[in-house]
Order: sequence, then C-alpha cells, then structure tokens
Amino acid sequence: MTPAGVPRTCGIRGWALLLTAVTVCTQPTLARSYLNCATKEVVITDAPKGSTSSSTEENLGFWIDEAAKTVVLADGTPLAVRRFDERWISGVRGDMSYELDRQNGSLTYASSTTKDGTTTVIIGLGQCRR
Repeated sequence: MTPAGVPRTCGIRGWALLLTAVTVCTQPTLARSYLNCATKEVVITDAPKGSTSSSTEENLGFWIDEAAKTVVLADGTPLAVRRFDERWISGVRGDMSYELDRQNGSLTYASSTTKDGTTTVIIGLGQCRR
C-alpha cells in the first residue's frame, strides 16, 4: 500500500530520498538569537590639559549563537568569547570587555586606553531584550 499521491513505481530509491528529505526537514534550527540592549555610556578623558566627561545613550545589538557559543556585534564584528554558560556571557573586542548576565539581561562593558599621555575610560551599562 502506498501513501496518497505517491506512485506505486516509487521503489526503494524513491523511498530513501523521501526519508532523507523528511529527516533533513525535521532537524532543529540553530539557536541563534538577537539581543537589543539599551545602554547608558560614560566617557571620561584625562589629558595633560584637563579632564572631560560625557554621557550618552546607546543601542547595542548582539547575535548570540547558542550552538556555536559565539557572540557577534550587530555590525558583524565577532567577540572573543571568554565565558559562555547558562548564567554569563563574557567577551572582548579590542580594548572593550562585555559582560552579559543572562538571568536578568543586564549588560556592562568597559575599556581603558592611554595614548600620548591621554587616558580614555569608557563605562557602559544597560538592559537587553530578545
């Protein structure tokens, strides 16, 4: 007996192809999600001629791939992942370090650089949503 719409001449090869197609179609998709994070960022600059500070609101986006345990910024730049577990994701890009608390969605990030006697410190914190 054959299923409706399948010719009786399908044969073993045809059934093997059908089984393969069904198996491929039922594979789970990779758990990749996008996080949108509304943050407040403070930039402090200490130069020989004086110090300044400023505060801005930023939106940061991250692609999180659970299966590969990778994190990519919205602009396509990957982070070097330091920790990736059920509670925390930590990563680095250049001088900037990121920490995401997966339990409550809080994001913190910071960097400190010194060039030609001027030190710049960036500190940010925010809340992320899927």
